[in-house]
Amino acid sequence: MRIKSFTGANIVDAMNKVRLELGEEAIILATQDLPSGEAQVTAAVEQEEPTPEKPVIKKEWATDWDSDWKKEAKPATKKPKPDFGSTQRPKEMATTSSVIEKPKHVNNTPIQVTPQVKLLVQAMAYHGIPTLLAERICRSALAAETEDTTLALAAALDKHFQYSAHFSRKNVPLMLIGPPGIGKTMTIAKMAASARRESRSVHIITTDTSRAGAVLQLKAFTDILGLKIWVAENPEQLANIVSKTEINDGSHILIDTGGINVYDDAELENLAALSIAARAEPVAVLAAGTDSAEMSETADRLASIGANRLIITRMDTTRRYGGVFTAADSAKLSFSYASVSPSVATGLHVINPVNLARLILRDPTQFGVSTEFSKAPK
Repeated sequence: MRIKSFTGANIVDAMNKVRLELGEEAIILATQDLPSGEAQVTAAVEQEEPTPEKPVIKKEWATDWDSDWKKEAKPATKKPKPDFGSTQRPKEMATTSSVIEKPKHVNNTPIQVTPQVKLLVQAMAYHGIPTLLAERICRSALAAETEDTTLALAAALDKHFQYSAHFSRKNVPLMLIGPPGIGKTMTIAKMAASARRESRSVHIITTDTSRAGAVLQLKAFTDILGLKIWVAENPEQLANIVSKTEINDGSHILIDTGGINVYDDAELENLAALSIAARAEPVAVLAAGTDSAEMSETADRLASIGANRLIITRMDTTRRYGGVFTAADSAKLSFSYASVSPSVATGLHVINPVNLARLILRDPTQFGVSTEFSKAPK
């Protein structure tokens, strides 16, 4: 994917520049008004870029993460080797040097770090992104041929993660799965509301019959949207509902499930049985702000029963998103949608490399996470 920003006197002028350089197949990732009064459009095109004759990489901070990303202001001065004199035997010298090691000289001179490196490293550390993953992302970002840190990071995120934001394939049910209390029912409601606003038909099914009030909660949303809710208590009932002619009319089919303990094999197997009975695509739903290691293990368990995509909820209630990246990387899940507001009317937002880069680099003390995302096309 090739990502680039275009600036014009207005949005029309910027869009014309996008079409002229990237063509009609360009995907608009984000738009914004600049302080200068101009408009900026960030777009991408799904095609391989021409191979440059020779990539230009700044060796002083991009070649070797362990040493070349920073340089010392002054080189360390080597101390002269001690003179043991001619009376000491070679064997004694070898024994002494192999046993006794003098402490290495510590250089206390200040270290100069490029602004781009400093910003990337601080952002990775702030969000709690594991060291090895952060290193891979930063190395790719520093090797990008752009001085724009946001676009460099976006290129790195595009390289290391997958993105799949399609709503659902018709006649292929989409089943949301995950732990309790992460917002699966609210996400179903947001999806259904988006479909209704665009006059696309949708059917809602729930298997969450054990949690008190779960069906009534979803029914409150479906009543407002004028939709019927189907309830299945087991895989057999779910298979019967999905096979009905009324359901198989080309509409989107959304299935809500009860929260499970992913470490309980019996609960995981029951969820897998529901997915198989409905011939559905299971989509993992996880809440931002969860411990990175815990989020990674949860994602791995959900991926083990067929989840390939990831929806992130509660993006507006946390400042650190390391667990989001750890989960996607560990379980090889594609980023899909993000929920950045508790309001059903707000809907879901598409996750793409550009808004993820902006999310990582944004000032965490500022409100309005939703401004970093483009509205999801449903």
